[in-house]
Amino acid sequence: MAGCCCCVPVSCCCQPFCDALTVCCDFQAEPLPVPIYACLTCCSGAIAYSGPFVPSYRTALLADWTSKLVEVGLPHSQQATLIKTLADPVQVRAWTIAGLPSDTVSVENAIIMSKARRWPVMIDPQGQANRWVKSMERDAGLDVVKTSDKDSLRTLENGIRFGRPVLLEDLGDGALDAALDPLLLRSTFKQGGSEVIKLGDNIIPYHQDFKFYMTTKLRNPHYPPEVSVKVLLLNFFVTPEGLEDQLLGTVVTQERPDLANLKSALVVSNAKMKAELAALESRILGLLSASSGNILDDEELINTLAQAKITSNEVSARVAQAEATEREIDDTREQYRPVACRASLLFFAISELAAVDPMYQYSLGWFINLFVKAIEEASKAATVADRGKLLNNHFTFSLYTNVCRSLFERHKLFFSFLLTTKIMQHAGAIDAKEWRFLLAGPSGAASSSSSGDKGNASSAVGQSQAANPAPGWLTDQSWSELLGVSDLPAFAGLAQHIASHIEHYKDIFDSNQVRHQICMSGRHIIYTYGF
Repeated sequence: MAGCCCCVPVSCCCQPFCDALTVCCDFQAEPLPVPIYACLTCCSGAIAYSGPFVPSYRTALLADWTSKLVEVGLPHSQQATLIKTLADPVQVRAWTIAGLPSDTVSVENAIIMSKARRWPVMIDPQGQANRWVKSMERDAGLDVVKTSDKDSLRTLENGIRFGRPVLLEDLGDGALDAALDPLLLRSTFKQGGSEVIKLGDNIIPYHQDFKFYMTTKLRNPHYPPEVSVKVLLLNFFVTPEGLEDQLLGTVVTQERPDLANLKSALVVSNAKMKAELAALESRILGLLSASSGNILDDEELINTLAQAKITSNEVSARVAQAEATEREIDDTREQYRPVACRASLLFFAISELAAVDPMYQYSLGWFINLFVKAIEEASKAATVADRGKLLNNHFTFSLYTNVCRSLFERHKLFFSFLLTTKIMQHAGAIDAKEWRFLLAGPSGAASSSSSGDKGNASSAVGQSQAANPAPGWLTDQSWSELLGVSDLPAFAGLAQHIASHIEHYKDIFDSNQVRHQICMSGRHIIYTYGF
């Protein structure tokens, strides 16, 4: 019967063994299986259902599932997310180097794609996923085809036969080609001792290294249920939060390449240290299982345990140092967050120009190149805060100048107004009710403030019953708008003031120099500007 350390008196000869054996306990410091299973349950739901959705809805789904775990009393991690539970930092780094955007949603999509069993259909209007797949699978001999290509099915057959990845671009709405159904369903079968699949009229060998990717440039494609259950829908559409994370990585890489390189090195170092611990654990368990007789007589096991203890202490110290360094890097990165936030805001501002004229469309690649160029050209500053202000001002002007070159003259003033209002709204300098009144008039302001208190409602009723004091020159529509704007706090009492000083406002109405008219009312001086 094999000996046990607890049956042997502790002496100087077995003390190193007992000390080194504690490293086995260190290896078991990970969460218990029950929390792991609970977290994996949430991750399984995310892989199955969250792919097509936007980040806010994904977060809501995860919060709902986590609340259910609490409700039924299942232990789980506080951050049962895809990235925390399933991400391999080294793999994520490789994806990022290949061109995967560094934002949370893109990384989640890549994890879902690597873990799911169905072939992915990536909703990719900006082409980011397309470029990432092409870069990632370039060395594997990626074949790129389109649905309009005549030999697309033959290219697909060759990819299946020889184990090459295939990218099918520019999918449209509706059902997919019926010839792809066996491939989407992975309907393989055995024939002559090998695994084969029927594609069209041909039966071809199925290579296990084959990968199939599909992308569409449509912003909101509509696929029937019979298609959705066969494929894995992944939403790579850029969101303001996701683009902000991407641009934050860009600006930090340009401004502090030392931090970017250090963070990348930390990822590799942490992965290497974890691999060392895993290898030691496997070796120790192998030696323990193969040991016979008194394990204190196994010199190799004793030496391995002693070395494991030393290595474990060194790795623990390095991990603690790496975590502290990573926190410092993240804190420094956050100082550039306002720059990334402004740039993300501007991109979605220029995206709205497509509603004015379909010709006004700007690619994300062009925008990021312009952003990098602005970072290189902006003036330097002594502090990060001052540098951030200079970057924001320089890039805003650079973007305005470049976009104006492609606009008709009549749209340039509108573009200036659009940029200004977007920046002011983000800064909280524009009241939402006043903005709604400007866009929609009294009805829009009333609907936006429908949840107001009863006092405001009663005052609105009283004002709505007020008659037009000067129907001769003041139209009923204008009077109605004056009553509506008087409901806003900044313009409270305006309608009553006009009704009480109707002759004075008549003079302003008849004046040819309205902007120079001065309205006097008690102690207040109001400068009235004409438009």
